[in-house]
Amino acid sequence: MANPIAINGTHKRRETYATEVLAMAKSKINIYEDFSTDYEIDGATGAIKVPTRDATVTISDYDILNGVQLTQSATDYVDLPVDKNYAINELIDGYEAEAVPDNIRANRIEAAGYSLGLKKENMAISALVNGGTTSSDTDAMTKNNVYEKLATEVSNMKKRNMEVAEMRIVIDADTELKLLTDEKFANTSGQLGAELIREGVIGKINGVPVKANYLLPEGVEAIIYDKRFIQKYEVWAVEPTIKDINDDTHIGASHLVGREVGGLKVTNALGVQVKTTGSVVSL
Repeated sequence: MANPIAINGTHKRRETYATEVLAMAKSKINIYEDFSTDYEIDGATGAIKVPTRDATVTISDYDILNGVQLTQSATDYVDLPVDKNYAINELIDGYEAEAVPDNIRANRIEAAGYSLGLKKENMAISALVNGGTTSSDTDAMTKNNVYEKLATEVSNMKKRNMEVAEMRIVIDADTELKLLTDEKFANTSGQLGAELIREGVIGKINGVPVKANYLLPEGVEAIIYDKRFIQKYEVWAVEPTIKDINDDTHIGASHLVGREVGGLKVTNALGVQVKTTGSVVSL
């Protein structure tokens, strides 16, 4: 997008770049994007409220004469803390905001998107590891048992009433290598639709899509989660914009500046299963 030229012949730059930065960020992440946004905002307090409820509904035989007894299942709300605050402040030396060349603008936006994506992905992984349920199986997976062990973890999730359509398995690089040599797993790749492929899915186990993520902390082999029970909130407090630096120190310089606030929460620990080797290096 070229700089619009003003009447006096100088380049005027007043655009914000939130959409472009977020697009760059999304291309770098595959866990953070799975966090849901099923929240309500309390108009009085501004608190972020996530609805939670028992997924089971009582089913009774219907009596034609007397009808059926009324039952009730409660919907509760948990607070989603807005405790994440992160900013972009990237120096563009030698150019005032009004005349930053498009190639430099694009470079800064790409760098900001990459860094923002990395930040969000690590926050998402940390939320899952710290808020989920750790598997009792701490034996390291091998290429001979990796499929069976992950299938067992998925079966345990199903017994907790987690839905296959909402579940995802994320694995580290070593587990990915072991799985790719498993014939049963390799055969599932042909069953993937275009949407799952775009999501980064490489196969399925017990019907649950599998994605690789190379940011998992050391000691975490896999994380299985139901997307209904992981929630996020995010909003730009200051949309990314290129502005002049007026600090009496930088001369003829500008910066790409923006700030986001948000929060992440596991709303049901049973909706996240973390397969480790016993010792996890904290993020």
